[in-house]
Amino acid sequence: MKKTVFETTINVFKQKIMDKEWAPGDRLPTLQQLANHFSVSVTTVREALRTLESQGMISIEHGRGMYVRNDPLLLEDPTMKLEELGHISLVTVLEARLLIEPELAALCARYASQSQVKKLHELTIQLDQEMKEGGSYLETDLAFHQVIVEGAKNPVLGRMMEAIMPLLKDGRKQTNTMPHMRTKASHYHALIAIAIEERQCERARTLMHAHITDMLEALRK
Repeated sequence: MKKTVFETTINVFKQKIMDKEWAPGDRLPTLQQLANHFSVSVTTVREALRTLESQGMISIEHGRGMYVRNDPLLLEDPTMKLEELGHISLVTVLEARLLIEPELAALCARYASQSQVKKLHELTIQLDQEMKEGGSYLETDLAFHQVIVEGAKNPVLGRMMEAIMPLLKDGRKQTNTMPHMRTKASHYHALIAIAIEERQCERARTLMHAHITDMLEALRK
């Protein structure tokens, strides 16, 4: 699958940190400077940096700037160890998601910014439209869950999600072909977005748990 500009930008930024071109403790250029240098939009740069913040690689300090985190352990690739496990079943991936994502949803309901809440609603509308048109909605689906990761503002859980993200992409292709799964997924996403907007932490947790459990039960039949 061809990488999006957003994914490419994240990978470029991450590589600069891995190569110590952006060393621990360094202050990063401004959003506009980064956008000009890499020929991408300010929005792409902002979202890429928010993703890296959720993964614990950088720190965004409002009023002070953006800095590379000092913990060298955060620079390790979290997906490398998973590759040593060989084939991992979709059931195993969903069981892992069940332990992580409900808590991320609850934390997102508590900490998400208004712009992140707005983004979640925009993505639910886009997701519903793409599903009705019968086209691919994988990227929109993944973007929705990524915003929840960012809104949770927990770099440890963010790194855990980053580790299983490649497996998550492959799993989506399979779960999306299940009967009625598209319709149910669309409804779950909309309800989760509402719970987050209304700051209902327990409701967001319960809905995300039900969403993933629904897929697990369908696979186990």
